[in-house]
Amino acid sequence: MGRGTPIPLGFILLVLINHIVILTEWGSIDIKCGTVLSVRIEGRNPVFEALRNHRVLKVSIAQEIKMAQKIRQIMDLCNDSGVPIESTTLAELDRISETRHHQGITAYLKQPKRQNLRRILRHDSGEKCLLLLDHIQDPHNLGAILRTAESTGVDCVVVPKRSSVGLTATVHRVSMGGSIYVPVLRTSLYSTLKTLKMEGIHVIGVDPLGSKPYFSENLTGSVAFILGGEDKGISQGLLRKCDSIVHIPMLGRLESLNLSVAAAIVLYERVRQQIEKQNTP
Repeated sequence: MGRGTPIPLGFILLVLINHIVILTEWGSIDIKCGTVLSVRIEGRNPVFEALRNHRVLKVSIAQEIKMAQKIRQIMDLCNDSGVPIESTTLAELDRISETRHHQGITAYLKQPKRQNLRRILRHDSGEKCLLLLDHIQDPHNLGAILRTAESTGVDCVVVPKRSSVGLTATVHRVSMGGSIYVPVLRTSLYSTLKTLKMEGIHVIGVDPLGSKPYFSENLTGSVAFILGGEDKGISQGLLRKCDSIVHIPMLGRLESLNLSVAAAIVLYERVRQQIEKQNTP
Protein backbone atom coordinates (compact mmCIF):
# COMPACT_ATOMS: atom_id res chain seq x y z
CA MET A 1 0.00 0.00 0.00
CA GLY A 2 1.71 3.17 -1.21
CA ARG A 3 1.99 6.54 0.48
CA GLY A 4 -1.23 8.51 0.13
CA THR A 5 -3.28 5.43 -0.75
CA PRO A 6 -6.55 5.52 1.23
CA ILE A 7 -7.05 2.69 3.73
CA PRO A 8 -9.78 0.34 2.50
CA LEU A 9 -13.02 0.62 4.47
CA GLY A 10 -13.03 -3.17 5.04
CA PHE A 11 -9.70 -2.92 6.87
CA ILE A 12 -11.02 -0.20 9.16
CA LEU A 13 -14.13 -2.23 9.94
CA LEU A 14 -11.99 -5.30 10.67
CA VAL A 15 -9.93 -3.37 13.21
CA LEU A 16 -13.09 -2.01 14.82
CA ILE A 17 -14.68 -5.44 14.96
CA ASN A 18 -11.60 -6.88 16.66
CA HIS A 19 -11.81 -4.15 19.25
CA ILE A 20 -15.51 -4.79 19.79
CA VAL A 21 -14.78 -8.48 20.40
CA ILE A 22 -12.24 -7.52 23.08
CA LEU A 23 -14.69 -5.15 24.69
CA THR A 24 -17.47 -7.72 24.75
CA GLU A 25 -15.32 -10.51 26.13
CA TRP A 26 -13.67 -8.52 28.88
CA GLY A 27 -16.48 -6.31 30.11
CA SER A 28 -15.78 -2.84 31.52
CA ILE A 29 -13.26 -1.27 29.18
CA ASP A 30 -12.43 2.39 28.68
CA ILE A 31 -10.23 4.03 26.06
CA LYS A 32 -7.58 6.03 27.87
CA CYS A 33 -4.26 7.62 26.92
CA GLY A 34 -4.92 7.73 23.18
CA THR A 35 -5.19 4.18 21.81
CA VAL A 36 -4.61 2.20 25.01
CA LEU A 37 -7.43 -0.17 25.88
CA SER A 38 -7.86 -0.83 29.59
CA VAL A 39 -10.22 -2.74 31.86
CA ARG A 40 -11.64 -0.89 34.85
CA ILE A 41 -11.97 -2.69 38.17
CA GLU A 42 -13.46 -1.47 41.44
CA GLY A 43 -12.89 -2.18 45.13
CA ARG A 44 -9.92 -2.26 47.48
CA ASN A 45 -9.00 -5.96 47.39
CA PRO A 46 -9.29 -6.35 43.59
CA VAL A 47 -7.12 -3.25 43.07
CA PHE A 48 -4.60 -4.40 45.69
CA GLU A 49 -4.22 -7.84 44.05
CA ALA A 50 -3.96 -6.31 40.57
CA LEU A 51 -1.12 -4.09 41.79
CA ARG A 52 0.67 -7.09 43.30
CA ASN A 53 0.31 -8.79 39.90
CA HIS A 54 1.73 -5.73 38.04
CA ARG A 55 -1.44 -5.32 35.96
CA VAL A 56 -2.38 -1.71 36.79
CA LEU A 57 -2.03 1.32 34.51
CA LYS A 58 -3.60 3.93 36.78
CA VAL A 59 -5.48 4.14 40.11
CA SER A 60 -8.23 6.62 40.98
CA ILE A 61 -8.79 7.23 44.71
CA ALA A 62 -11.48 9.34 46.35
CA GLN A 63 -9.83 12.05 48.42
CA GLU A 64 -12.31 11.45 51.26
CA ILE A 65 -10.89 7.99 52.10
CA LYS A 66 -7.13 8.38 51.56
CA MET A 67 -6.33 7.80 55.23
CA ALA A 68 -7.86 4.29 55.35
CA GLN A 69 -5.24 1.61 56.08
CA LYS A 70 -5.88 -0.49 52.95
CA ILE A 71 -5.82 2.64 50.81
CA ARG A 72 -2.44 3.61 52.30
CA GLN A 73 -1.10 0.15 51.39
CA ILE A 74 -2.40 0.58 47.84
CA MET A 75 -0.81 4.01 47.56
CA ASP A 76 2.51 2.59 48.77
CA LEU A 77 2.33 -0.14 46.11
CA CYS A 78 1.57 2.48 43.46
CA ASN A 79 4.56 4.57 44.53
CA ASP A 80 6.86 1.54 44.57
CA SER A 81 5.83 0.42 41.08
CA GLY A 82 5.44 3.85 39.47
CA VAL A 83 1.69 3.60 38.94
CA PRO A 84 0.09 7.06 38.72
CA ILE A 85 -2.61 7.97 41.27
CA GLU A 86 -5.49 10.20 40.26
CA SER A 87 -7.38 12.05 43.00
CA THR A 88 -11.15 12.03 42.59
CA THR A 89 -14.30 12.18 44.71
CA LEU A 90 -16.79 9.66 46.02
CA ALA A 91 -19.49 11.40 44.01
CA GLU A 92 -17.54 10.93 40.78
CA LEU A 93 -16.88 7.26 41.53
CA ASP A 94 -20.57 6.80 42.34
CA ARG A 95 -21.35 8.25 38.91
CA ILE A 96 -19.14 5.85 36.94
CA SER A 97 -19.36 2.77 39.19
CA GLU A 98 -20.91 -0.40 37.75
CA THR A 99 -20.81 -2.42 40.95
CA ARG A 100 -22.06 0.30 43.34
CA HIS A 101 -19.44 -1.06 45.77
CA HIS A 102 -16.29 0.74 44.63
CA GLN A 103 -15.09 1.48 48.22
CA GLY A 104 -13.63 4.76 47.05
CA ILE A 105 -11.17 3.31 44.54
CA THR A 106 -10.98 2.14 40.94
CA ALA A 107 -8.10 1.08 38.72
CA TYR A 108 -7.43 0.66 35.03
CA LEU A 109 -5.76 -2.62 34.10
CA LYS A 110 -3.52 -3.54 31.24
CA GLN A 111 -5.42 -5.43 28.60
CA PRO A 112 -5.24 -9.15 29.53
CA LYS A 113 -3.08 -11.37 27.37
CA ARG A 114 -4.86 -13.87 25.20
CA GLN A 115 -4.70 -17.28 26.87
CA ASN A 116 -4.27 -20.62 25.14
CA LEU A 117 -5.60 -23.88 26.59
CA ARG A 118 -2.68 -26.02 25.43
CA ARG A 119 -0.20 -23.54 26.89
CA ILE A 120 -2.02 -23.63 30.21
CA LEU A 121 -2.09 -27.43 30.25
CA ARG A 122 1.63 -27.67 29.48
CA HIS A 123 2.76 -24.86 31.77
CA ASP A 124 4.21 -27.43 34.17
CA SER A 125 4.11 -31.18 34.66
CA GLY A 126 1.84 -31.19 37.72
CA GLU A 127 -1.77 -32.29 38.01
CA LYS A 128 -4.29 -29.99 36.35
CA CYS A 129 -7.71 -28.83 37.50
CA LEU A 130 -10.13 -26.98 35.25
CA LEU A 131 -13.70 -25.73 35.57
CA LEU A 132 -16.02 -25.68 32.58
CA LEU A 133 -19.11 -23.55 33.23
CA ASP A 134 -22.07 -24.10 30.93
CA HIS A 135 -24.73 -21.33 30.63
CA ILE A 136 -23.24 -19.13 33.35
CA GLN A 137 -24.81 -15.68 33.15
CA ASP A 138 -24.71 -14.27 36.68
CA PRO A 139 -21.57 -12.15 37.25
CA HIS A 140 -21.82 -12.71 41.01
CA ASN A 141 -21.63 -16.47 40.49
CA LEU A 142 -18.62 -16.21 38.18
CA GLY A 143 -16.87 -13.85 40.58
CA ALA A 144 -17.47 -16.14 43.56
CA ILE A 145 -16.29 -19.16 41.56
CA LEU A 146 -13.07 -17.39 40.58
CA ARG A 147 -12.42 -16.54 44.23
CA THR A 148 -12.81 -20.20 45.20
CA ALA A 149 -10.89 -21.37 42.13
CA GLU A 150 -7.85 -19.33 43.09
CA SER A 151 -8.00 -20.68 46.65
CA THR A 152 -8.19 -24.32 45.54
CA GLY A 153 -5.51 -24.36 42.84
CA VAL A 154 -7.68 -24.31 39.72
CA ASP A 155 -5.56 -23.76 36.60
CA CYS A 156 -8.24 -22.40 34.30
CA VAL A 157 -11.95 -21.57 34.06
CA VAL A 158 -13.64 -22.02 30.69
CA VAL A 159 -16.94 -20.37 29.72
CA PRO A 160 -18.76 -20.48 26.37
CA LYS A 161 -18.29 -17.71 23.84
CA ARG A 162 -22.04 -17.13 23.77
CA SER A 163 -24.71 -17.03 26.46
CA SER A 164 -22.21 -16.45 29.27
CA VAL A 165 -21.01 -13.52 31.31
CA GLY A 166 -17.56 -12.04 30.69
CA LEU A 167 -15.07 -10.45 33.06
CA THR A 168 -17.17 -7.45 34.05
CA ALA A 169 -16.42 -5.01 36.86
CA THR A 170 -18.86 -6.96 39.05
CA VAL A 171 -17.00 -10.24 38.37
CA HIS A 172 -13.68 -8.62 39.31
CA ARG A 173 -15.23 -7.08 42.44
CA VAL A 174 -16.87 -10.28 43.71
CA SER A 175 -13.79 -12.41 42.96
CA MET A 176 -11.77 -10.25 45.41
CA GLY A 177 -8.70 -10.62 43.19
CA GLY A 178 -9.28 -14.20 42.02
CA SER A 179 -9.95 -12.99 38.49
CA ILE A 180 -6.44 -11.51 38.38
CA TYR A 181 -4.79 -14.89 38.93
CA VAL A 182 -7.06 -17.52 37.36
CA PRO A 183 -7.17 -17.50 33.53
CA VAL A 184 -10.67 -17.34 32.05
CA LEU A 185 -11.05 -18.68 28.51
CA ARG A 186 -14.09 -17.86 26.39
CA THR A 187 -14.27 -20.61 23.82
CA SER A 188 -16.31 -23.62 22.75
CA LEU A 189 -16.78 -26.10 25.59
CA TYR A 190 -16.96 -28.91 23.05
CA SER A 191 -13.58 -28.11 21.49
CA THR A 192 -12.19 -27.70 25.01
CA LEU A 193 -13.41 -31.19 25.93
CA LYS A 194 -11.83 -32.61 22.79
CA THR A 195 -8.47 -31.15 23.83
CA LEU A 196 -8.86 -32.36 27.41
CA LYS A 197 -9.61 -35.90 26.25
CA MET A 198 -6.50 -35.86 24.05
CA GLU A 199 -4.45 -34.78 27.08
CA GLY A 200 -5.86 -37.63 29.20
CA ILE A 201 -7.73 -35.39 31.65
CA HIS A 202 -10.66 -37.00 33.47
CA VAL A 203 -13.91 -35.10 32.86
CA ILE A 204 -16.46 -35.08 35.69
CA GLY A 205 -19.94 -33.63 35.35
CA VAL A 206 -21.61 -32.28 38.49
CA ASP A 207 -25.34 -32.69 37.95
CA PRO A 208 -28.44 -33.89 39.86
CA LEU A 209 -28.57 -36.81 37.38
CA GLY A 210 -25.22 -38.12 38.61
CA SER A 211 -25.13 -41.79 39.54
CA LYS A 212 -23.12 -41.34 42.74
CA PRO A 213 -22.33 -38.62 45.28
CA TYR A 214 -19.33 -36.41 44.57
CA PHE A 215 -17.39 -37.65 47.62
CA SER A 216 -17.50 -41.24 46.31
CA GLU A 217 -15.62 -40.26 43.15
CA ASN A 218 -11.84 -40.05 42.92
CA LEU A 219 -11.27 -36.33 42.36
CA THR A 220 -7.46 -36.41 42.49
CA GLY A 221 -5.18 -36.38 39.47
CA SER A 222 -5.80 -34.17 36.46
CA VAL A 223 -9.53 -33.44 36.28
CA ALA A 224 -11.99 -31.08 34.65
CA PHE A 225 -15.33 -30.37 36.31
CA ILE A 226 -18.36 -29.36 34.26
CA LEU A 227 -21.09 -27.43 36.07
CA GLY A 228 -24.30 -26.03 34.61
CA GLY A 229 -25.69 -22.52 34.82
CA GLU A 230 -28.39 -21.07 37.00
CA ASP A 231 -31.44 -22.27 35.08
CA LYS A 232 -30.49 -24.67 32.30
CA GLY A 233 -27.88 -26.85 33.96
CA ILE A 234 -25.42 -28.84 31.84
CA SER A 235 -26.36 -29.40 28.19
CA GLN A 236 -27.19 -33.01 27.34
CA GLY A 237 -24.48 -33.03 24.68
CA LEU A 238 -21.85 -32.11 27.27
CA LEU A 239 -23.18 -34.63 29.79
CA ARG A 240 -22.72 -37.40 27.22
CA LYS A 241 -19.05 -36.48 26.89
CA CYS A 242 -18.31 -36.77 30.63
CA ASP A 243 -16.24 -39.71 31.89
CA SER A 244 -18.38 -39.74 35.02
CA ILE A 245 -21.28 -37.75 36.48
CA VAL A 246 -21.66 -37.08 40.19
CA HIS A 247 -24.33 -35.35 42.24
CA ILE A 248 -24.40 -33.34 45.45
CA PRO A 249 -26.87 -34.96 47.87
CA MET A 250 -29.83 -32.72 48.74
CA LEU A 251 -31.59 -33.66 51.98
CA GLY A 252 -34.13 -30.85 52.04
CA ARG A 253 -36.94 -29.81 49.71
CA LEU A 254 -34.82 -27.83 47.24
CA GLU A 255 -33.51 -29.56 44.15
CA SER A 256 -30.21 -27.74 43.59
CA LEU A 257 -27.63 -25.35 44.99
CA ASN A 258 -26.31 -22.05 43.79
CA LEU A 259 -23.69 -22.67 41.08
CA SER A 260 -20.84 -21.04 43.02
CA VAL A 261 -21.71 -23.06 46.13
CA ALA A 262 -21.75 -26.31 44.15
CA ALA A 263 -18.36 -25.47 42.63
CA ALA A 264 -16.90 -24.73 46.06
CA ILE A 265 -18.16 -28.05 47.46
CA VAL A 266 -16.54 -30.24 44.79
CA LEU A 267 -13.34 -28.20 44.66
CA TYR A 268 -12.75 -28.45 48.39
CA GLU A 269 -13.55 -32.15 48.32
CA ARG A 270 -10.78 -32.45 45.73
CA VAL A 271 -8.46 -30.56 48.09
CA ARG A 272 -9.45 -32.87 50.98
CA GLN A 273 -8.75 -35.96 48.87
CA GLN A 274 -5.40 -34.57 47.71
CA ILE A 275 -4.30 -33.92 51.31
CA GLU A 276 -5.46 -37.38 52.37
CA LYS A 277 -3.57 -38.96 49.46
CA GLN A 278 -0.38 -37.07 50.37
CA ASN A 279 -0.62 -38.17 54.00
CA THR A 280 -1.24 -41.82 53.16
CA PRO A 281 1.98 -43.89 53.44
